[in-house]
Amino acid sequence: MAHLPSPQPSPTPPGLLSGPASSGGQADQPPAGGSQADQPPAGGWARLTRLLARQYVVDRDRWGAQAIAEMAIALVLCWVLGVFRPFQMPQGGSISLEMLPIFFVAARRGLVPATVVGLLYGMMQIFVPLTPPFIYHPAQALLDYPLAFAAVGLAGLVPVVGWRSLSAAVAVGSTARLFFHFLSGWIFFASYAPQWEWPWLYALTYNLLFLVPEAVITAVCLWPLLKAYDAARPGTGRRLRAPRDAA
Repeated sequence: MAHLPSPQPSPTPPGLLSGPASSGGQADQPPAGGSQADQPPAGGWARLTRLLARQYVVDRDRWGAQAIAEMAIALVLCWVLGVFRPFQMPQGGSISLEMLPIFFVAARRGLVPATVVGLLYGMMQIFVPLTPPFIYHPAQALLDYPLAFAAVGLAGLVPVVGWRSLSAAVAVGSTARLFFHFLSGWIFFASYAPQWEWPWLYALTYNLLFLVPEAVITAVCLWPLLKAYDAARPGTGRRLRAPRDAA
């Protein structure tokens, strides 16, 4: 009887028995550092940092040569205008045009330049004053001068394009300044309050007596000043729009 050849085992496809080892063990291994869903968006923080730097650090509208010159002139004008005070309160506070240059910078250059001017002016009132500052305590001086006038720069959060938006900007900056004066009065000058009046109410009304008239006078003077400056120096800083918003 003839012998039939025994069947040969069929060749096994490569990698069928070896599994992941045949492909270097990379197929079933998760990526290092967790899944992709757990990772933060690539470059998100970098893009945000570049945006903030472009807006507040290297923006030529805010930090160009002309902007720096406007800030320096505004600082000197604050210092000089603060001397002319037709009305002076007994425990500090007065009506003047010292906020006008800060609002001018806020309207044209925005938040950070105006805050810087306000902060520097507040420090100048303590260290190089033209009129004697009213200082009762170091913390009170910090609240009433550097912090209060730096807060005026918050007006730069409101884009000024007309009379209504300018009024809103002046209201924001004046209210921010009022907050620090109010804290100072409530903490350090509560003893001056009459017996029939709450100390916090006394601090609030005391500061409103001079801040409200000063804010109104500043807004009235600032509007024609901005329009005149825009006409004289077109194409620089923020621009006022058509008079429809100014009505």
